[in-house]
Amino acid sequence: MSPPLLRERARAAFTLVEVAVAILIVGIALTMVLQSLNMSKVRAKQTQNLKAARQIGAQLMAEVSVGKYREKMDSYYTNTYEEDPDFSYEIMLGETAFPQDDQIEDGSRFDNWYTDDRLEEDEEEEEEAVEPYEKVRVRVSFPQLMDYSSQLELERWIPWDQVYGEEEEDLPEGDDR
Repeated sequence: MSPPLLRERARAAFTLVEVAVAILIVGIALTMVLQSLNMSKVRAKQTQNLKAARQIGAQLMAEVSVGKYREKMDSYYTNTYEEDPDFSYEIMLGETAFPQDDQIEDGSRFDNWYTDDRLEEDEEEEEEAVEPYEKVRVRVSFPQLMDYSSQLELERWIPWDQVYGEEEEDLPEGDDR
């Protein structure tokens, strides 16, 4: 072989530097793909947790509205979810803040129904005020993933009688609920 043919053949091959740069580029691309795959998995798990928390919260709201927690709570109740111990929940009645919040002043029940001061001054109409609705809030906590929120809060106004039950004087005679 003549020397010019060897030079042409040597120029057609890759040098060690070119191979190293190609490997570096492929490595960076693979790292980015794996990071985005991991973030997708984390987001999918967060979405799954939010969906489960929303279902638990809706179930708890329904249970409160049918009176399941009447005897168990005064204005605040907390527990872990039986089917998945990673999920816990808190139920709050009225306008007060959840205990973890710094805004709570006292532990008393806060009634969301206000009377008009003018009605109190008028002594001719001394009807007993009927509390139409109670604000019920449910906070469901689940495992923290990265910087995403680990809590979901739901709020609903539920008729007073459904939350606390009817007064004994309101019940028909012979009804022992």
